[in-house]
Amino acid sequence: MIIATSPFRNVRRRILAVVALACFLVISTRSSADEYERLEAATERWLELEKRIAAERNDWKSKKEILAQNVRVLESNIETLSESLETITQAAEITAAETARNMETFESQEISRQFYVAKLEELTERFDRYRASAPDFLKEELDSAREKLGEADPAALGERAQILVAAFTNIEEFNRSITVESVPRRLKDGREVMISVIYWGLARAYAVDPEGTEAWELTPGADGWIWNKRPDYLDQILEVVRIYDQTRPPSIQNLPGRALNVLEGEG
Repeated sequence: MIIATSPFRNVRRRILAVVALACFLVISTRSSADEYERLEAATERWLELEKRIAAERNDWKSKKEILAQNVRVLESNIETLSESLETITQAAEITAAETARNMETFESQEISRQFYVAKLEELTERFDRYRASAPDFLKEELDSAREKLGEADPAALGERAQILVAAFTNIEEFNRSITVESVPRRLKDGREVMISVIYWGLARAYAVDPEGTEAWELTPGADGWIWNKRPDYLDQILEVVRIYDQTRPPSIQNLPGRALNVLEGEG
């Protein structure tokens, strides 16, 4: 049986085929466009990422160089500090040694200072005993020296020593010489007359009144000179005073007296 194909049907098929092909082409074109867009977007993201990576790499290189420089600076500072610390340590050791020597010197000086303080106190006590028994004209000088001692700084050992040396020099000069002084004295009859006193240093003194009627032997005491009447030596004492005044020629006279250590007593 032969089936005849209708021309209309064939045309229809062709049209359908063309339509199908057109649809495929449209779909295929749209799919390619989407892929391109995705590829383009991915490429842009990759490029952006590469830029960021490059920027981060450059930034890291820059920071790494800065860090390296800082490390070198720190290493240099550490070396400098180590040298400084070594120098300081050496200086501290030297200072410690000097301090130890200074302490030894200070202790030695303190021992010496205490020794001199004790000696000055001893000399001051002796000076006060001399001052108490000194004649009036010498006592004025010694009183002045005592005032200076009181005003001087106790720690100024040199200054105090100079004052005492000057005072003892005056005492020694007086003790090595014969001195005559006129002093007022009230007699038994109530008259106050000037008595001539001749001092044999600080050991003894002799006195006679202006009329030559009374004579005394003076001995140093703790509170001054002690007057002892010596009528038995009136002529000898009067003669000595006249010899000193150069109204009589020199001659040998026997006078009363004993060896006496002013500070330690009679010998």
